[in-house]
Amino acid sequence: MYKNRHYKGIALLFIVIFSFVSCKKDLPETGSVLTASFSNNNGTLTAKGGQTVTIMGKNLLSSVQTPTVTLNAQHLYIAYLSNDSLKVVIPKLIGSGKIAITAGGQTYPGPEFIYQYVATVTTIAGTGDVGNNDGENKIATFNCPWGITADLNGDLYIADVYNRLIRKITAATNQVSSISFGSLDFDSPYNIALDTKKHDLYVTDFNIHLAKIASDGSQSVIYTGAATTTGIAFGPDGFLYMSNNNLGTILKLTPDGQTVTNFSSGIGTPRNIIFNSNNTMFVAGYNVATASAGIFQVDNTGNATFALPDKSFGGWEIAADTYGDFYEADHFNNVIRLIDPNGNAITIAGSGEAADVDGIGLSASFNGPQGLTIDSNGNLYVTTYNYNTKGGNKVRKIVVE
Repeated sequence: MYKNRHYKGIALLFIVIFSFVSCKKDLPETGSVLTASFSNNNGTLTAKGGQTVTIMGKNLLSSVQTPTVTLNAQHLYIAYLSNDSLKVVIPKLIGSGKIAITAGGQTYPGPEFIYQYVATVTTIAGTGDVGNNDGENKIATFNCPWGITADLNGDLYIADVYNRLIRKITAATNQVSSISFGSLDFDSPYNIALDTKKHDLYVTDFNIHLAKIASDGSQSVIYTGAATTTGIAFGPDGFLYMSNNNLGTILKLTPDGQTVTNFSSGIGTPRNIIFNSNNTMFVAGYNVATASAGIFQVDNTGNATFALPDKSFGGWEIAADTYGDFYEADHFNNVIRLIDPNGNAITIAGSGEAADVDGIGLSASFNGPQGLTIDSNGNLYVTTYNYNTKGGNKVRKIVVE
């Protein structure tokens, strides 16, 4: 038990270091508030989720209250505390930002912290050859897989563009099967959304149609327009939201397609539409005013704001996790990028080489990543296709920690 003592106004000194790094630098006093510094890795402090970070200081127990440590508005778990040091655990996917310690009623800012993401990439389906073979996922073949979505069982549904099929990867059996459109007045499937309650699928065709594949297997074209349909999402309000690539608009539709209204506009070349864990809409697109690709946020009245610019993003698709991170499938640069809650954009997977190679982080590679989704467990899935070489044709899984 800590002894109750009055805080004596002694300035708190602290420096953040890795538990395995011996290099540290004493901090000079600057009155009652000190600015922490760090001397390692060219002045950059990095750590992975689950690693322990040590804060060295003075008089950490001189306050009645236990010191608190925060990063990105989250309190870090203190695994060890003494008068001159404490150890905190970096939570999974907390992101980059400034570490701060509060003691004796005063907050002392620490150094800029860089979260070190670990993205493990594996191939879950596809040989890479062009084809439409069903069966065990490792021997199945695709021909330009694009849009992808996951249900609550972990099963994946994929728009197989040039095969004019919807492919299903059943998680329990690792089997790939096909759903054909038959003679339906519908072109090559492009993007795909799922009503997780009724298990109905909605598919755009990068032409003028929107098709519905009901859970009972019945199919129908529920919308025929006059311009290119691209992204499709089933909203938390029970309505469908569909983007138009040429017009830069988003339509709002009833699930039967009978009622269609204009919902949003002013989004350059919108692609897929997603809803994050707070049920806020986001759309991948391009902002002409700033000449930047990135992500638009759309409020419930349809007002679109260019919220997350990323000039390095070569398009097309996005996903969001429950930690506030956004992921981008960068087709032209053959990488997967991440934008954290503070707007920091980095590449977390992919060397840039146009090849599907499994691995960790930048040692992995992608051959034209395009469709992107995230399941209920936070796993990312990306489809690949290279329009120059006809390569790719795989479904990849990315576990980010």
